[in-house]
Amino acid sequence: MQDIHQQIRSRMVGLVQSSVSREDVADWALALIKNESAAYSSNATLWTALDRLAGADLQTGPGIYLHGEEDFRAWVADLDA
Repeated sequence: MQDIHQQIRSRMVGLVQSSVSREDVADWALALIKNESAAYSSNATLWTALDRLAGADLQTGPGIYLHGEEDFRAWVADLDA
């Protein structure tokens, strides 16, 4: 589980730094949720983090994202807590 924790954290930090695309991160998280949900659903911290990442590319309008850097920073803080 430590490895997935680091992968999740790395993607969150990438969102904060704008070094990864929201769409790529969301696709990655959705694939884990779909294909390996049993492995992570029992760990509330990892499951919440994956759920958040899966929604990283949600938009409220054309080109207007629901989540921004402040949200991404909060996600990292929650994961580290």
